[in-house]
Amino acid sequence: MALRPAYVQYPPRGHRRVVQPAIEPVTETELRTHVKADILMLPDSEAKRLIAQAREFIEEMYGIAIINQTWRLSLDAWPGYETPWWDGVREMAITELQSGRPKVLHLPRYPLSSIASVKVYDEASLETVLNVASIFDVDTESRPGRLALKFGQLWPLATRPTNAVVIEYVAGFGALVTDVPAGVRAAVLLQAGYFYDHSGECDMRTAFAKSGAADIMAAYSLRGL
Repeated sequence: MALRPAYVQYPPRGHRRVVQPAIEPVTETELRTHVKADILMLPDSEAKRLIAQAREFIEEMYGIAIINQTWRLSLDAWPGYETPWWDGVREMAITELQSGRPKVLHLPRYPLSSIASVKVYDEASLETVLNVASIFDVDTESRPGRLALKFGQLWPLATRPTNAVVIEYVAGFGALVTDVPAGVRAAVLLQAGYFYDHSGECDMRTAFAKSGAADIMAAYSLRGL
């Protein structure tokens, strides 16, 4: 009897930000007020850099997107489609045997705002742009967000050996500063301010822990949602 490798729901993937947020969740003036500095002590360019560093660090730590930004998820295949064939007996719950391939794909960055495009590629790398509304239900309520097949639909054919499925989606609390939860804005401000006040004495990870930002952001981890 052949042994079958452990079931892997998601095949190899690539994931990267392709459009940066248009604004930061904290303004330069807010940061200067927080650290009690004037524009000569903390010019706009330096304030923007500190805020962006703090925001990106928090986003990476928690897998979130604060201000709307576009991400590209590239998959070699749809969920469940790279599971090798097997022979022999497989022991599991009857519901698992009858459930078939997964019908839901989770988008890594949350909160999900919208799906920009879904494309599939054949073995000749010819591109097909899918009609998202007719094939998928987009779940922006769950965290992380989900792309689910509509009733009766199957995963579209994607046969290129690598990066056969490419999904671009917008993630973020919103496009405006006022869309961002107050706690998240406070965390970015505290971390950027601490890093400014202790320039040359600490790194972003230390600033995150000692500024109080980590305590605030604990409420925004997936465990707390």
